[in-house]
Amino acid sequence: MNPILKVSLGIAKTKTFRGLFVLFLLYKSVFNSFTADLIVPELISRFTLGRMEGNFRSFSLFFGIEIEDLRLYPGAPFENLPMVEAKRLSLRYNLPLLVFGKLRITEIGLTDGKIQIEESSGRWNFLSFLKQNKAETKEPVPEPKPPLTEIKTYLPLQASVYINLDAVEFQLKRDTGSLHFFSVRDLSLQTELETNRFTSIPLDLSVLNQIDHILLSLNASKPIPLDLDSTELRWKQTIPLSLRFEWDRTVSPEMFLFTTDIGKDDILLEVRKKPVQLGLRLLSDIHYDNQLDQVKLNQLDLRVLGQSWLSFSGSILDVSKEKPKVNITVEKSKMQLTVLQRSLDQLSGIIPEMKLSGDLSLEGTGIRGDWQNAEANLKLKANQLFLKIGKSKAHSIPSALIDIVSQLNFADTKPQTAEKPFPYINAIVMAPSHINYNGASLSFFGDYSEPKGLNFHLSVDKLQLGDYVSNLGGKLKMDAAILAESFVSLSIQTNAKIDGFRYQLDRSRSPSSLLGLSLNTALLFDRPFGLSEIKISDLKLDQKTITGNKALELDLRGNVQLGSQLSATLTPLGLNVYTSNLLLVLPLVLKEKVSPLQNLLGNHPKLKLNARYSGSGNSKQIKADLGAELPGLELKDLKLVTDLSLSGNDINEILIKTLKINAFGGIFNFGLSGNLKKTGKPKPPLGPYFGNLDLSFGLLSATKEYLAKGISFQGDLGLNLKIRDYDITGEFFSKVPVIAYNNQKCPGEQCQAYLLEEVIAKIPIQHNLARNVEDSLIVGDKSIFIKNYGRSQPANLTIGHVLGTHPSIPNLPFEYVKRQKEGPGLTASIEYKENYANIESLRSYSLDGLVLGKNMIFNLGNLDPKSMEFRGNFLIRDIDLKQLMAPKVRDKIDDGKLKADLNISVRDLSEPVANLDLFFSIFQIGRDFGKSALNVISPQNFIIDRITDSYTINKIDVSLSKGLVYADVYFNRSLLSLLVNLEDGKISQQRMPLANFLKRAQSEIQTYQE
Repeated sequence: MNPILKVSLGIAKTKTFRGLFVLFLLYKSVFNSFTADLIVPELISRFTLGRMEGNFRSFSLFFGIEIEDLRLYPGAPFENLPMVEAKRLSLRYNLPLLVFGKLRITEIGLTDGKIQIEESSGRWNFLSFLKQNKAETKEPVPEPKPPLTEIKTYLPLQASVYINLDAVEFQLKRDTGSLHFFSVRDLSLQTELETNRFTSIPLDLSVLNQIDHILLSLNASKPIPLDLDSTELRWKQTIPLSLRFEWDRTVSPEMFLFTTDIGKDDILLEVRKKPVQLGLRLLSDIHYDNQLDQVKLNQLDLRVLGQSWLSFSGSILDVSKEKPKVNITVEKSKMQLTVLQRSLDQLSGIIPEMKLSGDLSLEGTGIRGDWQNAEANLKLKANQLFLKIGKSKAHSIPSALIDIVSQLNFADTKPQTAEKPFPYINAIVMAPSHINYNGASLSFFGDYSEPKGLNFHLSVDKLQLGDYVSNLGGKLKMDAAILAESFVSLSIQTNAKIDGFRYQLDRSRSPSSLLGLSLNTALLFDRPFGLSEIKISDLKLDQKTITGNKALELDLRGNVQLGSQLSATLTPLGLNVYTSNLLLVLPLVLKEKVSPLQNLLGNHPKLKLNARYSGSGNSKQIKADLGAELPGLELKDLKLVTDLSLSGNDINEILIKTLKINAFGGIFNFGLSGNLKKTGKPKPPLGPYFGNLDLSFGLLSATKEYLAKGISFQGDLGLNLKIRDYDITGEFFSKVPVIAYNNQKCPGEQCQAYLLEEVIAKIPIQHNLARNVEDSLIVGDKSIFIKNYGRSQPANLTIGHVLGTHPSIPNLPFEYVKRQKEGPGLTASIEYKENYANIESLRSYSLDGLVLGKNMIFNLGNLDPKSMEFRGNFLIRDIDLKQLMAPKVRDKIDDGKLKADLNISVRDLSEPVANLDLFFSIFQIGRDFGKSALNVISPQNFIIDRITDSYTINKIDVSLSKGLVYADVYFNRSLLSLLVNLEDGKISQQRMPLANFLKRAQSEIQTYQE
């Protein structure tokens, strides 16, 4: 027997061989084309709703499958129309090569295939192919993990894939929605991919390093028929749609190819049944020349309506060397927007109305050089550009030129720094460029390089602010320069003027004015584009009326430090206001607020402020030093110093370390210290805060000093208050020898001068901020006052002497309050507690008589004038009214003595006259003044003259209520009573309007002054 045959028979008799042989027979009995024809369609029918038809030419676990005449049908109601059909479908691979670390897919192929997606009655055919899964229980949401950066294979693998699609058709049909039909035929795609060995697949661009060869070829041989039918659009045309991309790194030097022919110069559409002709095409031919070692751009052309909008030319040289060089330029560029407008006109009524015209060009734009030293430039030209969409604003650019050249180093891997925040840029040169836009012109030029730094200039002219900023108007002209050695510190110099400046506030619009601004500032950066500090060395702002008169001047210097701890410093801010001119340029809403302050401010008030703000986290500090001049108050040295600390996200606490105000050479002073807190208690007294404050206010001068507006002062006058939550306690005190006033027209006919001497006071104060609604003290229960009746409190307010100008005789002094030998001319006892002032024992020696006041209550309530009220009783005894008359009139009056009682009460001090109730009872009056009183009450006539000549007046009662005067004049009997009978012995006047009463009284007083 042959030895070889003998050995083979020996092996065949072993158990191992027999076991492997049985496995081989089992494998071939399952994985063969005959078994696949029987089992696979049955499995598809069992596990899906569809069915399959086809002939298996091969069916292998290790080498893949191949099917001919494949048809895949979905379930009802689409069971008669195949969803997928193909003449040939193949998936071929070589699984045994995995033993050698190779993953090879030799073919994924589809030939003469058709994929049809259809929707009927809201149901898709591919959903009818799949069985619905049972409701799955929700799994717990996994904890978030760091993002995946790569996929590990652990084994070193080498992959190769080949995909071949030939004559494939895709079709979509719908009976709902706007898209009815879409079809693409004759699709072809060939793809090859080969990689080097890898153990992981990175999920970023570095995955390209693992590719050795790639080929992508799409529709290389013939154009593609497209068919689209929708509600809005109908398009049926054959369009070139070819693309070929190949990159092979396995050869030396590498091979590269890229070509496209996508689109068409004449694309014919029907949009809403209107024929429309468009054109869009991309042509490219880029390939690598092994002989010249260069990538050549034979063609890279973007065409619109047959015109070359962008046509590139150039090459990449020395591709295989360490430093390849590039030279790519936009050779042709002519974007004629007027031609595009003609196509857009065909869509009238379909798209928003649009007007487009003019020319654009990027010709000359390009890049040259190598990876370490490249030069890129942008050259943009525009001519007569115009764009308007619908009724929106029109955009017109008559001309524009932008010319920028930059030096680049793409090999620079240094991290970005504050000195050099832009990556790869070594230098930039901006040639003189300009843009004219909607009547405004913008011109700029400059350069930047690492050794020279930055030098950039910008000019703006005739820029209408109203076109860009709402509620602003005016024409801007500005010159700006940015200078710097590096981007760490940028010096900005700006000069701007706005002609016809105006703004709108609420519904009020300001008149036109002239606004000027000059700025010199520096911006400091501590990281790339990280602004850390702003230094303002000089900022000046001035506003003038349209005729050129100054209205406002602002001068500012300071700096702002940014970052985790924000701080700002003003050193200083100066403000000059020309009040009369400022009122001419303010809108009405501000003019109404500033105009009442004109006399207070004066014609030229000035302000100077030094301030510092710092904040870190929830803590903030504010320090300020303010000086001001207010000519309206003749105040030249007003000074305010403050030091505040604010804490909390919502400013939960304000600590007032210092708040001091002084003026008039230190005579006037004001001080406040303490803190304000948000405690969460209901109804806080001071806005949202509860207070713990100490307040002081005073005037102090050892000698008589002039203050302002004709007022002179000597002495010590002040108010000290402590605010603790809802309670205010303190004291008003006065030790004042002299307070004098004159209207600065003395001596003269119009001189008005007054002198108060020895004003002594010490009045305690207690106020409750928690009281919101107060019961009336003049209408309600008076028991608190009845219990105190008869108790005489010592006087805590005294005025020694009040001297002033005589009311009828110019330049003649007159004693309104006369000093007494035993004491001052005016005394009173005042107590302020529980939000009301109780004034008792008022005694004033005036006009050689005496005026007494008692039961006087001034209720301040919650400090709202509507809730305030006053009442009081006054006793007038033996005052001589003749002293108020001129000498020539005084001699004609027999008796000027007057005795009377006066009761006053008023509620709601927001309208005191309308709410005043007054009763004035005169029970002794001379004949002359009695006659005048009767003339005020009743118009003069013959009867009244006879009555006043014959009767003597016994009493006069006058009352005022709700703006109406009621008066009764009572007479004593005489002989005339036999002829004239007075009812009840009196003459009455009812419901006389207060204005008429005052007019008659003024007329009667003038008779004594003539």
